[in-house]
Amino acid sequence: MMDNISLGVMLVDLREKMGLTQDDIANKIHVRKTVIIDIENDQLPHVPFVFIKGYIRSYAEIVGLSSDYYQPYLNELTKQSKSHQKITQIQKINRKRRRKTPFILWGIFVILCVLGMILYYVNKDNKNNLIEVSHYISPVPVTRVNS
Repeated sequence: MMDNISLGVMLVDLREKMGLTQDDIANKIHVRKTVIIDIENDQLPHVPFVFIKGYIRSYAEIVGLSSDYYQPYLNELTKQSKSHQKITQIQKINRKRRRKTPFILWGIFVILCVLGMILYYVNKDNKNNLIEVSHYISPVPVTRVNS
Protein backbone atom coordinates (compact mmCIF):
# COMPACT_ATOMS: atom_id res chain seq x y z
CA MET A 1 0.00 0.00 0.00
CA MET A 2 2.77 2.49 0.93
CA ASP A 3 5.26 1.18 -1.67
CA ASN A 4 4.42 3.83 -4.25
CA ILE A 5 4.39 6.70 -1.73
CA SER A 6 7.64 8.58 -1.24
CA LEU A 7 9.39 8.78 2.10
CA GLY A 8 8.76 12.52 2.29
CA VAL A 9 5.01 12.07 1.82
CA MET A 10 4.91 9.33 4.47
CA LEU A 11 6.74 11.56 6.96
CA VAL A 12 4.42 14.53 6.26
CA ASP A 13 1.31 12.37 6.68
CA LEU A 14 2.51 10.93 9.99
CA ARG A 15 3.66 14.34 11.24
CA GLU A 16 0.30 15.93 10.44
CA LYS A 17 -1.62 13.03 12.05
CA MET A 18 0.37 13.69 15.24
CA GLY A 19 -0.48 17.40 15.03
CA LEU A 20 3.18 18.43 14.69
CA THR A 21 4.52 21.25 12.53
CA GLN A 22 7.75 21.37 10.56
CA ASP A 23 9.09 23.72 13.25
CA ASP A 24 8.25 21.13 15.94
CA ILE A 25 10.24 18.43 14.13
CA ALA A 26 13.13 20.83 13.42
CA ASN A 27 13.31 21.80 17.10
CA LYS A 28 13.20 18.17 18.27
CA ILE A 29 16.09 17.08 16.05
CA HIS A 30 17.94 20.42 16.36
CA VAL A 31 18.07 21.43 12.69
CA ARG A 32 16.85 24.34 10.60
CA LYS A 33 13.33 24.14 9.24
CA THR A 34 14.73 24.11 5.68
CA VAL A 35 16.28 20.68 6.38
CA ILE A 36 12.84 19.32 7.30
CA ILE A 37 11.31 20.92 4.20
CA ASP A 38 13.99 19.30 1.99
CA ILE A 39 13.44 15.88 3.56
CA GLU A 40 9.67 16.15 3.14
CA ASN A 41 10.15 17.14 -0.52
CA ASP A 42 12.46 14.14 -1.05
CA GLN A 43 15.41 16.44 -1.68
CA LEU A 44 18.83 16.20 -0.09
CA PRO A 45 19.61 19.02 2.32
CA HIS A 46 22.96 20.76 1.78
CA VAL A 47 24.70 19.05 4.68
CA PRO A 48 27.15 16.12 4.89
CA PHE A 49 25.54 12.83 3.93
CA VAL A 50 26.13 11.23 7.33
CA PHE A 51 23.93 13.91 8.93
CA ILE A 52 21.15 13.43 6.39
CA LYS A 53 20.82 9.75 7.35
CA GLY A 54 20.67 10.71 11.02
CA TYR A 55 18.06 13.40 10.41
CA ILE A 56 15.84 11.00 8.50
CA ARG A 57 16.18 8.34 11.22
CA SER A 58 15.38 10.87 13.96
CA TYR A 59 12.42 12.29 12.05
CA ALA A 60 11.07 8.78 11.42
CA GLU A 61 11.43 7.84 15.10
CA ILE A 62 9.55 10.95 16.21
CA VAL A 63 6.58 10.22 13.94
CA GLY A 64 6.70 6.45 14.54
CA LEU A 65 7.74 5.34 11.04
CA SER A 66 9.25 1.86 11.06
CA SER A 67 12.79 1.39 9.78
CA ASP A 68 11.33 -1.12 7.29
CA TYR A 69 9.89 1.86 5.42
CA TYR A 70 12.80 4.29 5.53
CA GLN A 71 15.81 1.90 5.41
CA PRO A 72 15.46 1.08 1.66
CA TYR A 73 15.39 4.83 1.01
CA LEU A 74 18.58 5.29 3.05
CA ASN A 75 20.24 2.38 1.21
CA GLU A 76 19.45 4.01 -2.13
CA LEU A 77 20.74 7.37 -0.87
CA THR A 78 23.98 5.66 0.23
CA LYS A 79 24.49 4.20 -3.25
CA GLN A 80 23.83 7.58 -4.86
CA SER A 81 26.16 9.30 -2.43
CA LYS A 82 29.02 6.87 -3.11
CA SER A 83 28.71 7.30 -6.87
CA HIS A 84 28.50 11.08 -6.41
CA GLN A 85 31.65 10.99 -4.23
CA LYS A 86 33.54 9.05 -6.90
CA ILE A 87 32.52 11.55 -9.57
CA THR A 88 33.51 14.43 -7.30
CA GLN A 89 36.92 12.87 -6.63
CA ILE A 90 37.55 12.37 -10.34
CA GLN A 91 36.58 15.99 -11.03
CA LYS A 92 38.96 17.21 -8.29
CA ILE A 93 41.82 15.17 -9.74
CA ASN A 94 41.12 16.53 -13.23
CA ARG A 95 41.02 20.11 -11.90
CA LYS A 96 44.35 19.63 -10.13
CA ARG A 97 45.90 18.25 -13.30
CA ARG A 98 44.60 21.19 -15.32
CA ARG A 99 46.00 23.62 -12.75
CA LYS A 100 49.45 21.97 -12.81
CA THR A 101 49.78 21.85 -16.60
CA PRO A 102 50.41 25.59 -17.19
CA PHE A 103 53.03 25.65 -14.43
CA ILE A 104 54.81 22.66 -15.93
CA LEU A 105 54.79 24.24 -19.38
CA TRP A 106 56.08 27.56 -18.01
CA GLY A 107 58.77 25.70 -16.08
CA ILE A 108 59.96 23.93 -19.23
CA PHE A 109 59.93 27.23 -21.12
CA VAL A 110 62.06 28.96 -18.46
CA ILE A 111 64.54 26.06 -18.37
CA LEU A 112 64.89 26.16 -22.16
CA CYS A 113 65.47 29.92 -22.07
CA VAL A 114 68.14 29.57 -19.40
CA LEU A 115 69.86 26.77 -21.33
CA GLY A 116 69.75 28.86 -24.48
CA MET A 117 71.37 31.81 -22.70
CA ILE A 118 74.07 29.56 -21.20
CA LEU A 119 74.86 28.03 -24.59
CA TYR A 120 75.00 31.49 -26.16
CA TYR A 121 77.52 32.83 -23.63
CA VAL A 122 79.63 29.64 -23.68
CA ASN A 123 79.82 29.71 -27.48
CA LYS A 124 80.45 33.46 -27.51
CA ASP A 125 83.60 32.93 -25.44
CA ASN A 126 84.69 29.96 -27.59
CA LYS A 127 84.46 31.99 -30.84
CA ASN A 128 87.35 34.15 -29.65
CA ASN A 129 89.57 31.05 -29.34
CA LEU A 130 88.87 29.80 -32.86
CA ILE A 131 91.73 29.90 -35.34
CA GLU A 132 90.99 31.30 -38.73
CA VAL A 133 91.74 28.56 -41.23
CA SER A 134 91.60 30.62 -44.43
CA HIS A 135 95.37 31.43 -44.53
CA TYR A 136 96.26 27.72 -44.47
CA ILE A 137 94.38 27.02 -47.65
CA SER A 138 96.35 27.60 -50.80
CA PRO A 139 94.79 30.18 -53.10
CA VAL A 140 96.37 28.41 -56.07
CA PRO A 141 94.30 25.62 -57.56
CA VAL A 142 95.86 22.21 -57.38
CA THR A 143 96.91 20.99 -60.80
CA ARG A 144 99.01 17.98 -59.89
CA VAL A 145 97.60 14.63 -59.30
CA ASN A 146 99.52 12.22 -57.15
CA SER A 147 100.02 8.87 -58.77
